[in-house]
Amino acid sequence: MEQLKAIFEKFVKPKPKVSVGLDIGNSSVKVVQLLTQPGSLFKHLVSFDIQPFKSSKIADISQAVKKSLENAQISTKLVNTSVSGQAVIVRYVQMPKMTTEELLKALKFGLGKYIPFNLDEVNYDFQILGESGEGKGQKMMKVLLVAVKKEVIEERIKILRVVGLTPGVIDVDSFAIVNSFKLVQQENKGIIAVLDIGADITSTTILRDNIPHFNRDIPIGGRHLTKAIVDEFEMTEEEADDLKHNPKERYGDMISAIRSVLDSIASEIQMSFNYVESQMGGSVQKIFLTGGTAKFKGIDKVLNSILGIDVEVWDPTRILQINLDLSKERLIEVGPLLTVSIGLALRG
Repeated sequence: MEQLKAIFEKFVKPKPKVSVGLDIGNSSVKVVQLLTQPGSLFKHLVSFDIQPFKSSKIADISQAVKKSLENAQISTKLVNTSVSGQAVIVRYVQMPKMTTEELLKALKFGLGKYIPFNLDEVNYDFQILGESGEGKGQKMMKVLLVAVKKEVIEERIKILRVVGLTPGVIDVDSFAIVNSFKLVQQENKGIIAVLDIGADITSTTILRDNIPHFNRDIPIGGRHLTKAIVDEFEMTEEEADDLKHNPKERYGDMISAIRSVLDSIASEIQMSFNYVESQMGGSVQKIFLTGGTAKFKGIDKVLNSILGIDVEVWDPTRILQINLDLSKERLIEVGPLLTVSIGLALRG
């Protein structure tokens, strides 16, 4: 009997599931490895790593990916990754209520109305979000439509292949971030906004009951804040980055230096909020801030004072079970930077 039990545990017993999320941003690579035990809903953060790269050349990015995989001791070749930028188009469109099969046919002939690219240049997908009232005497539904230029997908796959990886899921950054909210219990019911402030772009996603209803990219990001500090204090970018995270007694002067940039971001965000309020019949109740610039000391408080809305830095690692050999201090420092990669790993 003991021998049979040993054979069962070796060959039949379900094994823990490992999933990897690889976020290739504009200036760095972030990778996380999650582990899920059979029959458990809890996700364990096994390892992670962040590596900057020098340029957007495939060779430089591939080298950073390779180093991050080695540091995080990633053994599997199957990874989930994502894309973002101007080559990614997200549209929320109103269409007459129809089945998925009917919608697929309708989009095949009518996609050009929503996508500003030649249709043979893109890959696209859609999701029906639900009914949205009536229009012109017929029931309507809201459809999420996503299109990505094929060349962007091909370039991402090329990077993975250079380092011997196989793409599992290729997602969009903003939806990977939304996916990280699956870790949160249902206290986020209602209308919330997620701001991912990256190096060059602030991505705004607005959700109702954890379902996305609006996306917009604002071409202002962390680099603009850094430049404002460089110009004000006549220092190097490295010195400015250090000041952003450790301002100490210069905090007030630093906030004054970047205030105009934050005002510009907040103005664009408020325009989005006003549009959403007119479309959804409700206002944004809370803002979750993520991305590298979320660790900019005090940025949540400044945006709260400008917008008059509660702002919280979103760190999905706080809701994961953390392996004991990982540095808690390091996770506190970089948690918001891992939001996209964690959301990708949660895709399984």
